[in-house]
Amino acid sequence: MSRIRTVVVLLLVVSLVATGAVVAQEANDTVRGDPDIEAFAPETAFVPGEESTLQVNLNNRGDIDEQGADDLESEVVTAHETTARILAGDEANREVPFDVRTGEQTVGDVARGVTGPIEFTVVPNEDAEPGVYRVPIRLEYRNVESAEVDDGSTVRDEEITSETVYVSVEITDRAQFAVVDVDGVVQAGDNGIVEVTMRNVRNETAHEASVAANPIDPDLTFATDAGTTETYVGAWAPGENRTFAYRFASAGEATARSSTVEFEVDYRDAERADAAARTVRTGVTPLPPQSFVAEAVNSTLRVGEDGSFTVEVRNRGPREIENAVVVFSNQAPAPEGVGQDTVQTDQNIVPRSTRDTVGDLAVGETATATFDAGLRTDANPGPRTVNVAVRYRGIGTDEGVSARRTDDGGISLVSTGSAGDVVTSDALDAVVDVAPEADVFAVSPAEPNATDPSAVTPGSTVQYHAVVRNTGPEPISNVQAKLFVDSPLSSSDDEAFVTSLDPGEATTVTFEVEVDGGATPKTYAAAVDFRYDDADGDEQLSDTYRLPVEVVTADDSGALSSPLGIVALLGVLAVGGVVVWQRGRVSGAISRLRGRLRSR
Repeated sequence: MSRIRTVVVLLLVVSLVATGAVVAQEANDTVRGDPDIEAFAPETAFVPGEESTLQVNLNNRGDIDEQGADDLESEVVTAHETTARILAGDEANREVPFDVRTGEQTVGDVARGVTGPIEFTVVPNEDAEPGVYRVPIRLEYRNVESAEVDDGSTVRDEEITSETVYVSVEITDRAQFAVVDVDGVVQAGDNGIVEVTMRNVRNETAHEASVAANPIDPDLTFATDAGTTETYVGAWAPGENRTFAYRFASAGEATARSSTVEFEVDYRDAERADAAARTVRTGVTPLPPQSFVAEAVNSTLRVGEDGSFTVEVRNRGPREIENAVVVFSNQAPAPEGVGQDTVQTDQNIVPRSTRDTVGDLAVGETATATFDAGLRTDANPGPRTVNVAVRYRGIGTDEGVSARRTDDGGISLVSTGSAGDVVTSDALDAVVDVAPEADVFAVSPAEPNATDPSAVTPGSTVQYHAVVRNTGPEPISNVQAKLFVDSPLSSSDDEAFVTSLDPGEATTVTFEVEVDGGATPKTYAAAVDFRYDDADGDEQLSDTYRLPVEVVTADDSGALSSPLGIVALLGVLAVGGVVVWQRGRVSGAISRLRGRLRSR
């Protein structure tokens, strides 16, 4: 019994050893196989002329000719270091109406299963016929045809393989659109109506179509500040034109170049499935900004007075303007349409008028505008820069009329045109001359004698007479004169009042001047100024005017101090002599008479 068990055990061991030897022999066999690759695309519908992305997936089923170890089988069915490119043009016998924008793509190792997507940018030809096309894709990879393990190392038999796989795509005949006309004008710094006409250029009707317009250039926007506008069209038949009107606004600094506007058309196709046409682009070129130049041609401005100045404004184009108004503002509230950024401020100029209508201005035409302004008394004379601007109507819509039925059954014609928005130009510099302040008064000592008495001696009090004349262009009133003197002069009556003075009119004012007894004989200065009301009733203070006060010695003031005094003195002496002579004769007669009386 034990011998039988021993034999059975030996037989089992031999069997196991033999089985192991067979398995080992099979694992060392060569493994053979190849990749088995097919291509497919999840999105296969393309539109003529529209750039699209063709996504390609690769499905490698793998083909094993001789089985072996799993790792070796995986190696022989994998397409190693794969690249892919679409064959087009002559390489595809021009059977595929595609313009391929993507070159060779690196894919890497394509193992069993699905690899991708691999993306290619393609543009079907504009004239491509609708239908299904097989697009050839050339794959190139390293192919391990066989692999075996020999003494612990893997021996491979490999080569570079190229093969072509195909994907089927469809070029559809769904609706497409094109811009066929752009009409209208928009100007830099203004807004205007632009009409864009689009046409359905395919053979399919677009149902429930909607057009979205979107200006791409930031220099061109919708006047409403909307980023995009949507216009519902409805059914849009093949070959049918539709016109869309947009009010665009162009930046004031925009250059004269074509700004891009994009149009997207969404619709439903014949099966009522949602569809989107390719993006349509066109350009809108704004006119250059309206330009003006201003030059001052006349000025009567004077420091401390009201005056006027005239500027000549020329329209430099590029277009004729209507209803032009020249506006001026420095300190008064700015007219409507003139902002603080366009008209600067000069604190010394006070506008009295702020606008002057000049009407229509053709390109190159000039017009003059006159403004009244006042200059403050502390302003400096000389050239001054004032700022004006031109306010005008922007580009309006074409005039037209529409007929509307009234409630009583009649027909009313309604204008469909509109005037443009109000536009104000940039500030225009004009240099005007400002004359120095004119003296309102001329003041001088009265003639022949400014004082009463005529001689002013130390310790005396005199009346001082001054002639005041209005040298200004306007009447003045409530003139208050004030005299100022310094020691050794003084005055207890230093004010005078004049009710009014017309231009050129003169009057005499009188002050009292006292001279200190210790005053040195010489000429002293007195000063006088005037507070008065101008022609507008505003109170003004004049400049100060100087007057001479001559003080002489007491001797100089006697009869011999002048020729007239000497003559007068001689006259007095003559009269006195006569009197004395006459008195002598009378005295003699009296004496003789007394003698006769005594003799009796």
